[in-house]
Amino acid sequence: MRFEFLLASLKGVSCNCSYCVRKASLHHRVPANHFRLLSGEERLSSYQFGTGRARHLFCKACGIHTHCHPRSAPEQVNVNLHCVDAVQDARVEVSLHDGRGWAA
Repeated sequence: MRFEFLLASLKGVSCNCSYCVRKASLHHRVPANHFRLLSGEERLSSYQFGTGRARHLFCKACGIHTHCHPRSAPEQVNVNLHCVDAVQDARVEVSLHDGRGWAA
């Protein structure tokens, strides 16, 4: 699967909600019109839980979470920076999001 997006900064968000902790995703949010799936759409599957408003996408072959449409900002896409080869060796500024307390 291949995708491209406009990387405005080298900033990522680590969320401590029960789902994000288990999938170990590093989120980078971009406007949906700055994200484009280039290939592999047929290999994607989605997962929705809780309110069902967020749509989490992952590869059917390997199970890796690639991106999601978050319920807090459905007009945007959270890209998993751990899936981006060009970012692997870069220094990403990471901030923390309290996902456990967010929905309370």
